[in-house]
Amino acid sequence: MRNIVSSLMLVSALAACSPEEPAPTDCTAADHQALIGQSETVLDTMTFAVPVRVIHPGDMVTMDFQPNRLNFHIDAGGKIEKIECN
Repeated sequence: MRNIVSSLMLVSALAACSPEEPAPTDCTAADHQALIGQSETVLDTMTFAVPVRVIHPGDMVTMDFQPNRLNFHIDAGGKIEKIECN
């Protein structure tokens, strides 16, 4: 029984040391600037390799900094007005 517990502890320790896949550090905002002025519904048809946040007027957002997060700011008319990283 002691060997099983020792083995499980060793496996757990090794799993904690395994390298994680690195997160992208660039949110690619520059690549999407052509979307400015388009309806926010265009985002429903797109997939992104980084986290995305769609921000509407009056939305509360967290202040945490995530350099790979892509933020789409939407105006009152439902159009994309700004795209940035954070």
